[in-house]
Amino acid sequence: MAKQNEKKQMSGLKVLIRLLHSFKKRNRSYAYFLMFFYTIAAGALPVVLIYIPRTVIDYLTEGGSESVILKAVAVIVGISLILGVISAVTDFIYKGVATKVRISEWDDMARMIVKLDYKYMEDSNFSDRMGIATECLNGNDSGFENGLSKIFATLPLIVSSVLYSVIIGKFQPVIFIACFFGTAVTVCVNKAVANYTLKRKEDKAKAERHVNYYNNTCYDFSYGKDVRVYNLTGKLADNYKKEAVTYIKVIKDIANRKFFYGLYELFTLLLSDGIAYFFIVKGYYYNLITLGDVSLYIGAVIALSTALRTVSQNFGEITASIGYCRTYFEFLSDKTLFAHKGGNTALPSDETLKIEFKNVSFKYPGTENYVIKNFDFTIEKGEKLAIVGINGAGKSTIIKLITGLFDVTEGEILINGTNIGEFDSVEYRKMFSVVFQDINIFSGTVIENVTGKNPTEEQREFAIECLEKVGLKEKIESLPKKYDTTLLKVIEDDGVELSGGQNQKIAIARALYKNANAVILDEPTSALDALAEAEIYRSFDDLTKGKTAIYISHRLSSTKFCDKIALFSKDGLAEYGNHSDLMAEKGKYYEMFETQGKYYREGATNEKN
Repeated sequence: MAKQNEKKQMSGLKVLIRLLHSFKKRNRSYAYFLMFFYTIAAGALPVVLIYIPRTVIDYLTEGGSESVILKAVAVIVGISLILGVISAVTDFIYKGVATKVRISEWDDMARMIVKLDYKYMEDSNFSDRMGIATECLNGNDSGFENGLSKIFATLPLIVSSVLYSVIIGKFQPVIFIACFFGTAVTVCVNKAVANYTLKRKEDKAKAERHVNYYNNTCYDFSYGKDVRVYNLTGKLADNYKKEAVTYIKVIKDIANRKFFYGLYELFTLLLSDGIAYFFIVKGYYYNLITLGDVSLYIGAVIALSTALRTVSQNFGEITASIGYCRTYFEFLSDKTLFAHKGGNTALPSDETLKIEFKNVSFKYPGTENYVIKNFDFTIEKGEKLAIVGINGAGKSTIIKLITGLFDVTEGEILINGTNIGEFDSVEYRKMFSVVFQDINIFSGTVIENVTGKNPTEEQREFAIECLEKVGLKEKIESLPKKYDTTLLKVIEDDGVELSGGQNQKIAIARALYKNANAVILDEPTSALDALAEAEIYRSFDDLTKGKTAIYISHRLSSTKFCDKIALFSKDGLAEYGNHSDLMAEKGKYYEMFETQGKYYREGATNEKN
């Protein structure tokens, strides 16, 4: 299997071509002209400069006049100045373009992540893979932009090396051979280091993910209460230290490998430079070259040696960047990561949904036990359905299947007679407004938390109407900036922290604002008190008017507001009907309803006493 995967990998050349093609893809084709002019100017500049000391020394030893020396130097300096300006300007513009192209790549990444099959978001191996892919775009010193920058920096060095080689080769080819040999060793060293770094990239990504988890946990305010009340500081610190040691070990292994190979590089550097200086000094004492030539050749040898080693180092970094870019490009091109591959668009928002389960079986990836087995079920258009039952009966799993977060293992789910696999994933999810158990509030204004963007005046008014429907108008209008108040203190110091119940109301308002074909509420009132819950339920019909609505709850008092009730046990659908029918049957639903009612009545009695 490993060999097959290696064969399917993009070749380094293809990765390099795709990397360079990103300029054209982002309408930045002028970057190729910048690259061309920089290569010529920056490549020729250092070669021109080494002629200054040779010119001065030869004129002085030959008794040339001061004016002649100054004119000769002025010409060389003038040429150097022109080349320097061209290289500086093109370098400045190119770096800005490369950064913009890298940042633009995040758009592709974000669009892909939105369309990803949700099951991968709960897979730690996939998280490591995605971590490597995103690391490719994380900064200008690694991966995508570093590859573009090193290619840009390497081309003029190649030009300089060719020019230095011509200069040295005319005098003594052996010097060039010695420099080339030293460079060959450096290339092998850097390639070995790059290959080892790529070999350990998964270990590094995994260790980094573990460290980041504890780092984020320690700094996340939402964990603050639990950490203090349950005295978890020591445990978190110990775990963080343990994972940090593992991460440091990986980094240390890579650094040690670089040091070990670097000793070989140092030895060949001393050997090649020693050979070069021997022939230059010998040539001077045998009157084969002038004193100015000595300056020229020594400068050329030093510059060639430096340029070749820098090229070698850059190739090593380019190789490493190609490795990260390969993971990124393959990740971006992996069609198996997408849940829905159909091209159907969302149904009109005013069209009510009929949802059918046909012989559906499902088990979570990597597990053997079925959560749902041979399940047949239909939710009619405009029907308000309550799903109740014991924990682990698959209630939330059904919601994940309906919304396309997971694909069925067997069978099919139909929306108005169409298999959900025929819809585009993004279009499909437009048809559902969902309030999940875990509420996510974003560090933005109250309005932005409902609309998800900067709204028009009409959209703002509708968002305020949704907030009013869920009973938040009074609270929000008491805030300093009302609907423009920033929530959370992560970004703004004066951000407001709402209660858990108020956050749930924000989430319900967000679902209403979306105005999708169906509304799904997964324990939406778990953080609300009884009065607030009753307020939501009283307006439940209005909140979901004209829409198919699915409601999951442990509080059975809410089920009276629904048209149908589906009670699930560990064996699947156990009871189905309206509240009156199920109460009359005096089955499991009846027992659960009466038990909860008893606790509510006892609680009310105790409060009065």
